[in-house]
Amino acid sequence: MSLPIEYNRFSLLASEKTKRQRQHKAQLLLIRNGELNIRLGKTLLKLNQSQSIWLPHDCLYAIESITATQIDVLTFSARVTASLPTTLHQCPTSPLLPVIFDELMTMDKTSSTAQHLFQVCLDQAHKLTEHK
Repeated sequence: MSLPIEYNRFSLLASEKTKRQRQHKAQLLLIRNGELNIRLGKTLLKLNQSQSIWLPHDCLYAIESITATQIDVLTFSARVTASLPTTLHQCPTSPLLPVIFDELMTMDKTSSTAQHLFQVCLDQAHKLTEHK
């Protein structure tokens, strides 16, 4: 069974590219190390270490790393994103999220402790992406 919130960490080598893809879930990307470009149609956004971006449901994008890059990805199903933005949104990075991600790397994602941490991640996503 798919969880409403999932966490993954992945790495890209320098100059590595991903195919253009449409993600059917919303995502919060946090650049842990390195630099990358995100291509959204004709728009190119450059993200550096410690920057974050919100990618809404059905956002078509491709990633190109400039340097070796490590990315933390929170993926949100439609059931938990009702009040989150439906458009692309660059957002500040919460100092809490990297600590939570490191903790999630060490535990079973289906445990009750992990589910509590995912709820904190959802709260942080609401806080970081709220409209001003």
